[in-house]
Amino acid sequence: MRSYKALLLFAALTIAAETLGTIIELPDDYNQASPWHELAKLGVGNLTETDCLRTCVVGKAPRVCLYTFVLEYYASMGTACRNCSDGVLEDCYLPQCIPADGVQRGMMSVNRQLPGPPINVCKNDLIVVNVKNQMPGTGSTIHWHGILQKNSPWMDGVPYVTQCPIGESSFRYAFQADVAGTYFWHSHSGLQRVNGLYGALVIREPIVDEPWSDGTYDFDLPEHTIVLSDWMHETAEMFFPGLPNRDPGVLPDAILINGLGRYHNSSTSKDFVNLTFPLATFHVSRNSSYRFRVINAASHPCEFQFQIEDHNMTLIATDGYPIEPITVDTFVGYPGERYDFVIDTSNAPLDKDAFWIHVTSIGFCVRYNFDQHAVLDYGKNSTALGINPSRTRPTIHNPLKITTVLNYPHAMCGEGSKYFCITDLRSIGRDSEAGNHTNVGMVEPNVRLVIPFNFHSFNVDAFHQAGTYREYQNIDLMKIRAASMSNITFKFPPSPIIFKEKPDDTFCNATNLPAQCQKVGNGTIDSLCHCTNVVVLKEGDLVELVLADADGDLTVSHPFHLHGYSFHVMRVGQNYKSEGENSLNHTYFASPLKDTVNVPSGGFVTIRFRADNPGIWMMHCHLEWHMAIGMGMAFWVEGNIPSPPPGFPRCGDFDPLN
Repeated sequence: MRSYKALLLFAALTIAAETLGTIIELPDDYNQASPWHELAKLGVGNLTETDCLRTCVVGKAPRVCLYTFVLEYYASMGTACRNCSDGVLEDCYLPQCIPADGVQRGMMSVNRQLPGPPINVCKNDLIVVNVKNQMPGTGSTIHWHGILQKNSPWMDGVPYVTQCPIGESSFRYAFQADVAGTYFWHSHSGLQRVNGLYGALVIREPIVDEPWSDGTYDFDLPEHTIVLSDWMHETAEMFFPGLPNRDPGVLPDAILINGLGRYHNSSTSKDFVNLTFPLATFHVSRNSSYRFRVINAASHPCEFQFQIEDHNMTLIATDGYPIEPITVDTFVGYPGERYDFVIDTSNAPLDKDAFWIHVTSIGFCVRYNFDQHAVLDYGKNSTALGINPSRTRPTIHNPLKITTVLNYPHAMCGEGSKYFCITDLRSIGRDSEAGNHTNVGMVEPNVRLVIPFNFHSFNVDAFHQAGTYREYQNIDLMKIRAASMSNITFKFPPSPIIFKEKPDDTFCNATNLPAQCQKVGNGTIDSLCHCTNVVVLKEGDLVELVLADADGDLTVSHPFHLHGYSFHVMRVGQNYKSEGENSLNHTYFASPLKDTVNVPSGGFVTIRFRADNPGIWMMHCHLEWHMAIGMGMAFWVEGNIPSPPPGFPRCGDFDPLN
């Protein structure tokens, strides 16, 4: 059966792949710890792309997978779309047309695509991305979300932590695809992810190496990767730091599925655009099973509920790591999370040839009625356009039923058969690849940190005194706030932290606060510490972190992402303030591996990881607006940090008198 499945995958991938014509295989002796030394002699200097979309086969040499990303200011529904807005469906698919939800707006794009170009490679390939920034006056970096960057911490893509921003110039990322799974890439600068800089990154491996039983699925096709995102009709910078009289404030206008959708004006209950406007469509055939990969690239505090009409979904992985299969009809994904699932098309009703995919924004955004649709189509040619199921589409007020759901907000973990939590998932295989161990819950951690996070509100008069300039967000009328972790608002340094040979007194943390952070004032500008929060960890330590929501807002939850590591989710609690510290440290076993986990509003999450990846690694809330006002920190993991590539660009303060 395995060989038959591999043959089917090969045939499907051969049909899907464009013939790029250039294949560069990696030699057996190439230097994984410093791959950039090998690139020149491998002959990639004058190339823009190589051929890597293929079936992953045991024993076949890994390849150099080269991509060129051109970053631009661009427009959705611009000149490339011709008459798309008038209902000419073919025009919506013209080269360089970004239809989005049918509303014209300025945006940022990579290669004039939304989402940006996908990366599909095999395990152990060398991913090389030439980033050319053509956005005038705007620096940028690209983060490879979920990639551990072992031996390549300089490639993590965080400005002023691992590199300088890329100005109107180019930068070459090079790193190994060492762990198979579903990941994604996105800008880590400013609010650029909100404006359109994101895309899929999938690392496959030979199917015989996967930990699931034979027959789990027949097809794993690149076109079945689903990127969910939120979308604003104005650039994000218009709302930062905020518009005091703008109601309802910073919120998206729509959800997009693979960059497509129909804008629905909830105030009129009518569609803003023609109902023939394109929706993302995914093609399958009957009597087969298909693996889908869902990436939540959203930036706002609006978690997404995902359902497929008349279909159950067997979840098999989260954040790239396999889990024991669990079947649900609904799951909820938070910004930064990924879920892989399998559908069996032999059980679908025979009286329908197309089914609705319904994505609903819940949690904080439930009151604003955001939802979006895509189509699961049976039997039509993949070039067919304008497919709509015969059934009336589900809506917020006429939803698909929920029988079993994973990750629902404020579900009580382990207390019922309808609601499953992250801690109900069980990790299988791959623990050693993540640098973790299955016994992390059975031994005492070397380091235990409780990290509360919240928002700090400033007195308006004190905040706007002459000579004071602090990052802030204005969310409603006179409410001015900054975010913090351990009561510290993260301040990016003038030069990347990774340039330093050892930690110094320019850093701070909860046990090492600078003098200016000792001041106490109610609502004053000095009442919150503002510095570069860096916690030093010894290489090899088992680290336990309790991420605790100490804020009073019980409507917003916070998805936290840790760079450089996957971690075991040991416990999810719903009420941080009512729990004693001893109970916060209680752990469960056989916990799932993730790199992004949602902390319930008012609750906490306990995670553990082994600090075996030397480097400087950010941990932060993955809501773009919260990161922008300081909800982040960094870990300096001691050890032998690899040297930077030759000629690695530097930046920093300049004062000729100092």
